[in-house]
Amino acid sequence: MSPRSLATLHFTNHQLAAAPSLPTSAHFLYGAVIYPAADVLTAVTATAASHTPSVDWAAAQHVPGVVKCVQRHHFLAVVAVQQHAAYQARDKVEVDWGHTVAASTWSYQDTYSWDSSVDNTAAWAVAHYVDQQLHLWLSTAYPRQLQSEIAVVTGLSPEHIHLYQSTTPLTESYDVAVEAALLALEVDRPVYRQAQSQLQVMRLALNDSSDTRWHANVHPGLGTSIAARLLGWSAPQPAGVEVRTDYVNTAVAQHIEWVAPTGQQADYAAALSFAAESEFDEHQRAQGQDPLQARLAQMSDERGKQLIQRAATQAGWVNATGDVYTPQKPDHGYGFAYVKAFDYEQQPAQEVWSAWAVELKYDATEQQLNLNKVTVAFDTDQHSAPVDSAQTHIKHRISQWTQQLLGVTGTKSAPTEPSSTEATSAATDLAHIQVFNQSPVVGQSLAWSKTVELPAAAAIANAVKDATQVRLYHAPLDLTLATQRLTGRQTRLNKAKKRWAWAGGMMTALTGAVLVAAPWRPAIPPVNQVDTSIFSSQAIERGRLVALAGDCMVCHTTEDGKTNAGGLGLDTPFGTIYTTNITPDKETGIGTWSYKAFERAMRDGIHRDGSHLYPAFPYTSYAQLSDEDLQSLYAYLMVQEPVHAPNKTNELPFPFSFRPALAGWNTLFHKERQAYQYQEDQSQLWNRGAYLVNSSGHCAACHSPRNALGGEKRGQYFLAGGEADGWEAPALNALSKAPVAWTEAELYQYLRTGQSTQHGVAAGPMGPIIAGLAELPEYDVRAMSHYLMNLDGQKQTTTETVTSSSASVAQVEQAAQTHEVDVWLMPGKTLYDGACAVCHDSQSGPALFGSRPSLALNTNVHSDKPDNLIQVIMHGITRPSAPGLGNMPAFKNSFNDQQMVDLVQYLRKNYAPEAPAWPNLLDKVQQIRQQPGHL
Repeated sequence: MSPRSLATLHFTNHQLAAAPSLPTSAHFLYGAVIYPAADVLTAVTATAASHTPSVDWAAAQHVPGVVKCVQRHHFLAVVAVQQHAAYQARDKVEVDWGHTVAASTWSYQDTYSWDSSVDNTAAWAVAHYVDQQLHLWLSTAYPRQLQSEIAVVTGLSPEHIHLYQSTTPLTESYDVAVEAALLALEVDRPVYRQAQSQLQVMRLALNDSSDTRWHANVHPGLGTSIAARLLGWSAPQPAGVEVRTDYVNTAVAQHIEWVAPTGQQADYAAALSFAAESEFDEHQRAQGQDPLQARLAQMSDERGKQLIQRAATQAGWVNATGDVYTPQKPDHGYGFAYVKAFDYEQQPAQEVWSAWAVELKYDATEQQLNLNKVTVAFDTDQHSAPVDSAQTHIKHRISQWTQQLLGVTGTKSAPTEPSSTEATSAATDLAHIQVFNQSPVVGQSLAWSKTVELPAAAAIANAVKDATQVRLYHAPLDLTLATQRLTGRQTRLNKAKKRWAWAGGMMTALTGAVLVAAPWRPAIPPVNQVDTSIFSSQAIERGRLVALAGDCMVCHTTEDGKTNAGGLGLDTPFGTIYTTNITPDKETGIGTWSYKAFERAMRDGIHRDGSHLYPAFPYTSYAQLSDEDLQSLYAYLMVQEPVHAPNKTNELPFPFSFRPALAGWNTLFHKERQAYQYQEDQSQLWNRGAYLVNSSGHCAACHSPRNALGGEKRGQYFLAGGEADGWEAPALNALSKAPVAWTEAELYQYLRTGQSTQHGVAAGPMGPIIAGLAELPEYDVRAMSHYLMNLDGQKQTTTETVTSSSASVAQVEQAAQTHEVDVWLMPGKTLYDGACAVCHDSQSGPALFGSRPSLALNTNVHSDKPDNLIQVIMHGITRPSAPGLGNMPAFKNSFNDQQMVDLVQYLRKNYAPEAPAWPNLLDKVQQIRQQPGHL
């Protein structure tokens, strides 16, 4: 990597300084910071300079690999030789912050969230203090402020602080850079810090008050990092981008609580604008007021009022008397948003006004919401040099940013990375974009700024609300629920017009039932050539992520075979089924499949030739994919390299080899053949998670038990535990055997990285799944975690839950260390000491070869079945799900059957002392020894 300098010592003339190479990861130390809970963060930082928390470092200091525990006021951190060791030690630190959650006088109404994840990777920074010079490799849009803040919190002069751009400028490393800088001064090696959360959450409350302004409990601009606040320091001068909503006559005061567990405040202006403008619109509509007219009536800034009037006028929102208003038109939605902001990163600081008017149109034929017109008006005192393509460039920028907000995958240079597999139902091509500026100088253009883009998300969300009565609380905006509301409304209108609609619907339903039950289905003619030129790069990238979420490559690729060429044997209770070639090869793959044939296979489980597919291919889950995701997946598969690889013949005895019999199976067990329907009584985060888990993720295919006919059990058995490739797929519901209850944060960490310090590492069939999830947008993985932890509906995760979880960890580990080993277990203990302790015993020195999972916390040791424990001992982990976890050797050829039994008995008794002994271990060991293991 060859980083370039972000700024010179004094940032003069934007000169570039020669940048040293980024240190190699082999020399890194890794930092983990302990943050107070979000609900006490404000109270903690308010007293950081005068109060010191009570900290017990004892347990953390005994974690192998820990180099140093750091405490400066309320800034607490652990530095270790490996990242997972730092995280493990962090989780063992016991802190009494000295504050309790005060009772709130605010009545919380709405929660807004903003996904700031960019390029599917968390922000990171590396800091190295050498020869009295501090070098930082990072990515930030605020180098001037960052250098000043680091100078204050470290005590170094700005001349000794050097910032280098070493990642895509789309990520924002501000907070982790400050943390890395503080830790680098404590050790003699480079320190790596990676952000673990990029989901911004705002809870807005309404409260009657004589003070009629909007209020926020944090600085409305970028402010300072969380680390600086924990040190008791706040910026004396405004910094970043400050949003000033000046509706001075608003009837109620607004309180905005920042609930992000880490800083990520670089996105605060965008998140605040989205939340505040959406909530203002919501409040005015609830009062029966026109939101546009309410803005004008409640503003004192004449320059802002003129801008709003011009934007509305140019958008055509003018009535017969010449007054601007929000239009009303069937199947249309109109949304407006306005922001006045100060950009303090500019020198001198720039004042910016921006107004967005958005028009949506519902296409009943395509059943989707389309962006029909976007009008942007902005004003600033900064002028730009005349550029012929200025308007073209700005319109492209608006189009690009709007697509990002709608969750449509764009290029790597886009301002944010979207939730690419999100079912948006929005057209990506804008019909009409208008841009106007308020320059008082004729022929002189005003300088475009990212600050102008701040109202975009709220304007679109307000238009969606106007069209559908559905309020969107998360950005990127998912239009699925809104489209379903319109589709349902249109359906009801059609039924009211057609008396015979009921009979027609019955006939359609009966026809569908007959088709599902039919043992033979007609073939869909092959196509000579699939025109891949019609597939956009956005659709292809979106399809790639759908394929990753659906594990297409995992099942359709053999160990040494070409990707998606098939041939992988899947062992089932009914015999062996070999996966097929899904590359676009015309002879052996799907190169002659039309989209209609592809969709039928995904939703109905029917091959192009009309034969039934075996449900080892999880079409019962894929049927719930949205049309957009299914079309994108087709586009992605069709542009891949064709591979000529004839399909293998399945090894199934009669009657399981008789495919027409599957018609009856489909009648019994394949009932949901439509795209997932969002539940309006649940949050967008919950719905997004439910969609991913139950469609592309097909989690139930492995984690739900099956009946004698191979159908997934539902109801109380949903995600109650199943089997995959000879491994136990543990229960994901309340029946989980984990010794410590899963939390949403731990589940996210496990799905994102392949390990949880409280539960263990991913192995077996789960390993490749983790590798695929690592490439999905962070919001998607968080949504899956949220849904799985709230299967019965959304619940609040409290500080008490996290605290009790930490206490349980200590209790479980202590129980495994306080009992004596029975004599009959000594053969197993001897094997453990010789082959396992070096990696799994926390008292045996630092973890040199990757992760060191605690066996006392490992679910496999506490399970009702010994399968997974025997599998991982027998076959090892040869392909860890994520870099840094390390390999585990296979002992299949080192231990005989009796030694395997001795070791497993010892592990069960020593690390799960309250659990009963496993029966028939010798038979199980012999059975698993015959299995080939998992890739």
